[in-house]
Amino acid sequence: MPTGYDVDRLVLMVRDPWWIFAYWDLRQDTERAARGQLRPEEVPGLRTVLRVHDVTDRDFPGEPSWQWMDIPLSGLANNWYIHTNAPNRTFQVDIGLLTAGGRFLLLARSNRVTTPRAGPSAVIDEEWVASDEAFEALFGATLGALRVGSSPGAWLGQALTGGWSSLALARGSGRAVKGLWFRLDTDLIVYGATDPKAVVTIQDQPVPVRKDGTFDVRLALPEGTQTITVTVTTPDGRQTRALAPVVTLRRAERPERPPTSPPATPSPESSQGIVG
Repeated sequence: MPTGYDVDRLVLMVRDPWWIFAYWDLRQDTERAARGQLRPEEVPGLRTVLRVHDVTDRDFPGEPSWQWMDIPLSGLANNWYIHTNAPNRTFQVDIGLLTAGGRFLLLARSNRVTTPRAGPSAVIDEEWVASDEAFEALFGATLGALRVGSSPGAWLGQALTGGWSSLALARGSGRAVKGLWFRLDTDLIVYGATDPKAVVTIQDQPVPVRKDGTFDVRLALPEGTQTITVTVTTPDGRQTRALAPVVTLRRAERPERPPTSPPATPSPESSQGIVG
């Protein structure tokens, strides 16, 4: 197999919600032309880097990326695993030369890829609701072991990272037993709208904003009082607004067992019938 194909190509692939994979091939003429643009003082400290852009809902490069990071490359590397740690986000990668002064010379640009969610979708659609029988058949053996702590950060983290507990609470917990039984749990849906380019966080966790500016997160709601801090920040970071709604879930005491009805008193007519 040849070591290269004499083309300028950078390909991006998704490995899982937290990692993407890049591989590339560059023509020698392309890098030679880029180096020809350097001033003599820019040659010392010159590095080849991968510049990873978060371009979620952005028309990049016409619009700037939300943020980017540089990964210095070593040796003759022609592929790299990139730890984005960002499920449900869209990425595009540039490979280029970076001078010590911060000047970046582009060599090739990749395709766009979107990492999958790390858990169930926040969209509630009756079309995809499973019946109780199907749900018990799939998860009945697991539900009894699931618990959610009372910390808002903990249950938000499980909702955003797809913890099993939030899935269980979406349908209720508990294992089917013989006789009379039922299950009951609650979810909380936090939703709103803002500038499509704004940065939204809930409990310091980033929340994706759609192109129309709307956003929503479905959370498992544990018993007790929870303060939910929602912040919205302009892309330049100059303005921030915050709201902190307080949500309380209290369960009623277990109802007493209903009294047993006394046996019916026979009517005179029925008594006479029995005696006769």
